[in-house]
Amino acid sequence: MTSGSWKTVKTWLSGSVYVAANRLGLHHWGFLPRLSPGEGFPQSVAAGDPTPTGAVLWTRVHPSVSRGLRVASLPPGHVQWLEEVGRPSSRRAWRHMLAQAIRSGRFVLFEVARDPQFQQPALKGFAPICGDFDNVVKVDLDGRLRPKTTYYYRFVTKDGHVSRPGRFKTLPPEGDPLSSLRLGYVTCADYTNGYYHAYRFLAEEDVDLVIHLGDYIYESVADAKFQAPLPDRALRLPDGRLKATTLADYRSLYQTYRADADLQALHERHAMVAVWDDHEFANDGYVDVAPDDGLEADGDRRRAATQAWLEYMPVRIPLATQQDAGSFRLYRSLRVGNLAELILTDERLYRSPHPCGSKVMGQRYLTPGCPQMFSPSQSMLGAGVCNQREWLVDCLANSPAVWKLWLNEVHFTQLKLLGLYWNLDAWDGYSAERAWLLRKIQAARVKNFVVLTGDMHAFEASLIPSHFSSVRPGKNLGVELMTGSVTSANLKETVEQVLFARPARGLPFPPSVAKKLVQHVWKPLQDGAQEYIERFLQEVSRVICRENPWIKWLNTTEHGYCILELTPERLTWTVYSVGDIRLPSGANKQILYQCEVPSGQPSLRVLQRAGDSPAKHSSA
Repeated sequence: MTSGSWKTVKTWLSGSVYVAANRLGLHHWGFLPRLSPGEGFPQSVAAGDPTPTGAVLWTRVHPSVSRGLRVASLPPGHVQWLEEVGRPSSRRAWRHMLAQAIRSGRFVLFEVARDPQFQQPALKGFAPICGDFDNVVKVDLDGRLRPKTTYYYRFVTKDGHVSRPGRFKTLPPEGDPLSSLRLGYVTCADYTNGYYHAYRFLAEEDVDLVIHLGDYIYESVADAKFQAPLPDRALRLPDGRLKATTLADYRSLYQTYRADADLQALHERHAMVAVWDDHEFANDGYVDVAPDDGLEADGDRRRAATQAWLEYMPVRIPLATQQDAGSFRLYRSLRVGNLAELILTDERLYRSPHPCGSKVMGQRYLTPGCPQMFSPSQSMLGAGVCNQREWLVDCLANSPAVWKLWLNEVHFTQLKLLGLYWNLDAWDGYSAERAWLLRKIQAARVKNFVVLTGDMHAFEASLIPSHFSSVRPGKNLGVELMTGSVTSANLKETVEQVLFARPARGLPFPPSVAKKLVQHVWKPLQDGAQEYIERFLQEVSRVICRENPWIKWLNTTEHGYCILELTPERLTWTVYSVGDIRLPSGANKQILYQCEVPSGQPSLRVLQRAGDSPAKHSSA
């Protein structure tokens, strides 16, 4: 093999490598598709973090096909442009080693084309199967493709295994004038509690990319106190425990979740931009503490959870065997032409402990609060630990994009019920920092500030005032648009669990919270009839909206996903419900709610509600 045969080699500290392969004589080494698409690739493919000139491509090869390369067998350091590396002898040695590895079957060929039949190739290359990282393959194509183009991709092994094809769109160049942009977003997808109808319907949508706001997996699988998995979706961890604690545990969860056909369809058809929330590690977790399991730091568990997430998510963050808070940065931003900037924050790894204590009732949930939640030292974003807070303000204040979309994991606006704070794991527990952020946003005169939120397993449309007062809220600065869960139990299922001893998985809060709701919010709820549950939850929503006047619409009973349609003139938000998640078939989507936000005007104009005529409009 001559030096001219190699165009480029790129490797990250993680050991991820790709080699341009347009002139490598592949027919001599194999890498020709000959088996049924998907064989040997049990988690299919995924693309993520798109740019105007590329995206991160992902797959996993089953170990029975190849055991993959060990990190120690790859050269250390950050290597680019093979011809510039070392002396000729070292280059020859490196080429020989890599050629041997490719021939051995520990690499895959990746192909990128402009058509689904791969008759119009755009790029080919080799990438290693990373044996130390659960046999995943991650390839970053940033800088190699054309903007605003739809591409198709697949992976091929030396012995002819070929993945199913995936599809993604590269972004328009930064600042490029856009007439429209369409985004989908989801959150909270407990595998055991139901079927992924929301993922399937979202896969069929015509969107430019998909946003996942966290709780992509749930660390707990079969806690008899409040969980009852569907029979065909029950999980068992390698160590037999009820919660993931080891790298093998977390990997097994991702392997199972990513084997789901509906989730695979979503990844195959759209690029994803993802953040994490708590359940990728532990319920209400912060830094390396899992409060439900005690307040002792568990760095090994945190590192295991982090490594598995980085292995399985198509994000532009390097793989490494020893990840900690100082070795990588999850928070990042993504600009789409001149129309939108997506700003992703990490609200788990740097945050302060819960302000009023770690007990569930009275300290974390349905609590009168405590002085610490108003202390300047109480930080969600890591003030004094990292510069994420200042970075967020800078992004919002200086972005030239028309719409500033903050991908925020937990409920942002104040939420009280009967004088009690609903949840201090959310931003209410970090009220001083929230007030600081709002002052900065107001001072910078940020326009078109939109907060996209997950976590609470409810759909909600809210205004964001400069300060929170039920009597006289401050000036509206933006809007918060929260999506409900894909499958994780919502308030309706939680109440059913309390009344009928009908366990539900992945609750948005512990059953004791629901018990207090039943006892103190609407005492006439005695016989447990379904109609009373509906009336009870409607009453809870009315009480919440009355006590928190910035909340304009709330639904706590449905599962689904949201679509954002952006133009220079307006944002349109559509909420889709997907029916009964406990039934594997027969699901139907319907519009649950639709509203628009005019550009430059932080207000909500209702376009449609479930059961209403689309012609009925109102403003808030």
